[in-house]
Amino acid sequence: MSAAGGPSDAEYLDPEVLEEVKRLELSARGAVEGARIGRHRSVLSGLSTEFTHHRPYVPGDEIRHIDWRVYSRLERYYVKKFEAETNFEAHLLLDASASMRYTGTAGVEKLDYAKRLLATLAYRIIDDRDSAGLAVFDDRLRDMIPPRGTRAILLDMVRILKETAGEPRTDVGSVLREIAGRIKRRGFVILFSDLLTDEDDFIDGLYHLVCAGQNVIVFQVLDHDELTFPFDGSARFVGLEGDEELVAEPDRIRAAYLQEMEAMIDRYRRALGHIGVDHVLVDTSDEIGPTLSAYLASRAAQRSGR
Repeated sequence: MSAAGGPSDAEYLDPEVLEEVKRLELSARGAVEGARIGRHRSVLSGLSTEFTHHRPYVPGDEIRHIDWRVYSRLERYYVKKFEAETNFEAHLLLDASASMRYTGTAGVEKLDYAKRLLATLAYRIIDDRDSAGLAVFDDRLRDMIPPRGTRAILLDMVRILKETAGEPRTDVGSVLREIAGRIKRRGFVILFSDLLTDEDDFIDGLYHLVCAGQNVIVFQVLDHDELTFPFDGSARFVGLEGDEELVAEPDRIRAAYLQEMEAMIDRYRRALGHIGVDHVLVDTSDEIGPTLSAYLASRAAQRSGR
């Protein structure tokens, strides 16, 4: 398998992006099963401490894990990894509802951007010897792959991502509650969605995941046009999920639209923060590498108290 996982996954796994994020790790803030010693708080005992490999030092690592013999040769900090450190599970959830099909003036579909962001993070997790799985949903749970820690699962993920197109949705909250009931181990649940749905029901679904002991992260993926409303003249707006068409003059509604968009994002940020869920606002005009690197670095810095 190549650095991007193979020719068939190059559409979603860019080698340059993978290079940008290779030194950063996903660290837990609560208990996870099969946790990494020194960075995650394990709820299991009797795990193997057999040495497996080295990896670059990142902020938040314990100094006692640095291999000073390697430093003396390379003058770079590396830490030892052990078998017990390499088996947390991450479930990556993709919202494939019709609103995710929106493509603004930048020409990037939200669903496609979310797929590439998801695939990059999945590769990073698996490359660090942890396990990742995939669930795709709209108004129902469409596909679900249990987490595995082998590169082969990336091929399964990419196959499903390529087959996934946006569909109308009705009840996202119930889908999240179903997923919560299927996950048996405490680990990560990472959601990629525009969050253009019933807010209370959505948050209730996430709350079930939190109550199940999951470390939950939400990437809210929005198009740059949705965030800035750059339209002018007379425009016709077409709903992607069966809503009626609306003809309006953008200049007259821009201020009200932007105020409501900002309020919606702020409501999610506050509500998710209240239940211990990370909210990451993503603009599809931004590059995936810097976006993901900035979040992972910020999470590591918060964990280390910096």
